[in-house]
Amino acid sequence: MFLAGLAAIAMIGLALVAWRTAKKRTFSEPTNSPRPAAAASSPGQGIPLFIQYTEANGEVNSRRIDVLKVEEVQHEGTLRPRLLLFGWCHQRRARIEFAVARIVSLTDRQTGEVYDKTGAIAGYLRLVALENTATPEDRQAEGYREVERAKRDRKLILAPVNASIEWQFSHGKGATQSARVWITATAIGPAGLAYALFVESIGGGSAERPYFIKPLGSGHREVLTIEGEYESHEGEAIATWAEQWLSKTG
Repeated sequence: MFLAGLAAIAMIGLALVAWRTAKKRTFSEPTNSPRPAAAASSPGQGIPLFIQYTEANGEVNSRRIDVLKVEEVQHEGTLRPRLLLFGWCHQRRARIEFAVARIVSLTDRQTGEVYDKTGAIAGYLRLVALENTATPEDRQAEGYREVERAKRDRKLILAPVNASIEWQFSHGKGATQSARVWITATAIGPAGLAYALFVESIGGGSAERPYFIKPLGSGHREVLTIEGEYESHEGEAIATWAEQWLSKTG
């Protein structure tokens, strides 16, 4: 009886330790999560980033990740949903959940662009991984960043084209607008792909402005269609036309 009692006490002690360990894991961040998309479960998939992340203990660590999914999660008792990033962490070699509010800075490994403000980080992630829920404010903030990027990538066209364009603000608000313009330059990204056109109004009164071509560009104004004297293009076909046109005239 005495030995049986000791064995029972030992088993209860081991169960208590296991329960405490499981409870501690439940509330530590970041945590491995089963929620990210199953298809993106290994390195090389998703959007490649470097992030500086504030851990639960207050330390800021660097992480190399591939973004699998971004989503808003509403927890009971909170007023606002939390924006969460689910990514493959190369250091841990596992899928990890990150609170976007804890990301101190973010670097796009494909373009080298750096985001170090909370609003810009959230806006970038909403646009690249959560596009359907980006607010007008997110899109406008991202739009201004894209304008600066396009100015750096601007390539002058030697023979400006007289054209009509239809466009809309990138957040999708407001009616489609049209304008007669001179197309004076295009923005070419690191992969050699056109993602924006620079235009000047034929009627005057406005400086040269970039109009972005989706899905590569996500700036403040999106060009929907373009019609020249002999041809017209819409959507992604505008990017193909701009690249071919640049190679002939640039």
